[in-house]
Formats: sequence, C-alpha cells, structure tokens
Amino acid sequence: MNYLKKEIYYSDFDYFLVKLNNLISHDIHTHFSQNNPLVFKAIKKSLLKTTESALLSEAKRIRPMICFWLFRNYYLNENFTVNLCDLTEHDKHILNNVTQVALAVEILHCASLVIDDIEDGSTERRGKNSLHLEFGIPQALNAGNWMYFLALKQLPENLKNEAVDTLFDCHIGQALDLSNMDNEIPLLQFKECDSLRWDYYHKCATLKTSRLIDFGIEGMNKILNLDKKTSAVLGKIFKNYGIIYQIYDDIRNFIPHVNNGKLYEDLNSGLRSAVVLSFLDVLTDEEKTEARNEFENNNFPTYFLSHTKKTLGLNNCFLKAKKLLEINKFDLNSIHIQNKSKEYLSKIIKNPFDEIESHIFSIINKHYHEPLMKENVAL
Repeated sequence: MNYLKKEIYYSDFDYFLVKLNNLISHDIHTHFSQNNPLVFKAIKKSLLKTTESALLSEAKRIRPMICFWLFRNYYLNENFTVNLCDLTEHDKHILNNVTQVALAVEILHCASLVIDDIEDGSTERRGKNSLHLEFGIPQALNAGNWMYFLALKQLPENLKNEAVDTLFDCHIGQALDLSNMDNEIPLLQFKECDSLRWDYYHKCATLKTSRLIDFGIEGMNKILNLDKKTSAVLGKIFKNYGIIYQIYDDIRNFIPHVNNGKLYEDLNSGLRSAVVLSFLDVLTDEEKTEARNEFENNNFPTYFLSHTKKTLGLNNCFLKAKKLLEINKFDLNSIHIQNKSKEYLSKIIKNPFDEIESHIFSIINKHYHEPLMKENVAL
C-alpha cells in the first residue's frame, strides 16, 4: 500500500489497519497447529471467523490512534510529516512496540464490545447485527473471552501486569453499569442528590470506558519514557475524554438518524444514561417522585418519551459534554503542542463529537419549534 499520497493521519490509520489485517490473516494462525485439517477448520469456523468480524468491522480506532499520536509527538519530536514506512531501523523497532500496544488495546476494546452486547442484549454494533445474533451467544461469548488473551499475547512482557489490572478495573466498571439491569440500585439513586448520581456515573465511565484509554497511555509511557508531569497531564486529559465519549455515546442512543438499531435502548437500563440523569436534573422534586413511581412500575421509558422536559434534558446533557470538552482543551493547551500535532489529535478526539452535533441541533430545534409528536418506538 502506498502511504505517500495520503495525509499523515490517514496514512497512520491505514498502517494500523494493515497490521490488524496481517494479525487476522496470518499471525493469529501461528497459535494453532494445522496438522489436523479438520481441527483447524473447526477453529476457523467457530473462533477465527467470529474474531475477524469483531476486529475488522468499520470503526474509528480512537485508542490505537492515540498511541500513534503519542509516538509521533514525544518520540519523533512532533514529526507529523515522515511516513512510518520511512523510519530508521531503530525507530521502526520502537514503532513495532508501539504497534503491539495499539493492537492489544484495540483487541481488548473490541472484545469488550462483544461481551457488552451480550450482557446488554444489544442487537446492533457499528451498523451491523451484534456478533451474538450473527454467530450465537456461545460462539460470540467464547470469542470475546479468547480475544482478551489474544491481546495479552501481543504485549511486551513488562506490560502484561498492567493489562490484567486494566481488565480487572474494566469489569468492575461493567458491574456498576449492569447494576442498572434491575430496579434495586436505580431506585436508591432516585433518592440521592443529583451530584451523587453523577458521581456514580463518572465512576462507572472512568472504569468502563476511560480505563482502557488510560492503559494505552501507560503502555506508551513505558515505551517512550515520558516524564512524570507530562504523563500525569495526558492521563487526566484522556481519562476525561473517556467520560466525554461515554456521554456522547449516551446521546447517540437518542438520535434516530444515528442509532436506528439501538434507539432508546438505554431507557430500558435504569439510570445508566447521562441523558436520563440530565433529564432528572431539570425535574422538580414533585416530578422526580413521579418519575421514580413510573420507574418502579416499569413505565419509565413511556414517561420519559412523553415528557415535555425530555429535550431540555438532552440539550443540557449535550452542553455538559461540550463544557467538559472545553475544559479538556484548556488542559491540552498546557502541554504546548504544535499545530500539526493538534490537527492530528483533532482527527482522533474531535471528529467523533462533530459527527453527531448537527443531529443533536436538529432534534433540539425540531422539538423547540414544533409540537411534540408521540414516539412510536418498541421498548
């Protein structure tokens, strides 16, 4: 593949995809003996095909691209012009370690999505059927679990303990998320103040979403020997981006143009959504009691969708995410990166937010300037 004609970000993106494809089409096969063709055929059918579908579906690859940004910014001294294929042999050796971490982080992320969709009963992922619908729950579950170990095998030895710690924390975050699947914890949250509910949300998002991004930073820190101050600032910045991504993902769940297959799915899962929390924030005490009663009677989705303040909640949730973005932008400016570095990073962390802003504005304008229409959604 010719990288020279492409903008550096897209060149790096393609470089990563080539490495990911090589892993799937060649490297991964070295883990299996092919002496018995029947055994290998069964492995390909029941494991590798599912893994390939999980890893190669169209995605933004945010986590691995952060690794390549760190490599360029701190190891190549903000060189955002040289192509990765033109590096010196020594630099390619470092790049290989960076790529291994990038691959591991992406495999862990994709594996977690497979498991998450099973646990949530989600029917769609990245515009396609969820893997457990495509291949069945047993096969998808086994492949998702196996991918965790596949990721560990990609890592240098000195990062494997950090990977285990990351998985440990991510599963705690998932447990907090899954606590919304029955009424006990959400009903207790209804009784608490707004700040405590948001603190619970941030803790869940930090462990479930930010933690894996943080692991990429930890890996790059060991490979690139970042100084403690820079590492701490970057850790804070990308931890916050993880929370912001989660809020934006919650918002996407309420946008018909973006999320047809999973539209309003979060309304069936307690108070897990930042949109629902923002909605509760704008209710009076009397309305909150009413909302709690509707929730206890398993009628909260209908209550939310018919409420006149639902769009205000969506708008406030969006503004909250925008405010966090502005704070993070200020922190990012404190590390004094050059314009080319900012442009590259913007494609990683800003474009995903820009993607849905116009949809949010259209929904808000529609509901503020037109009569509310009854939602006709299967809940």
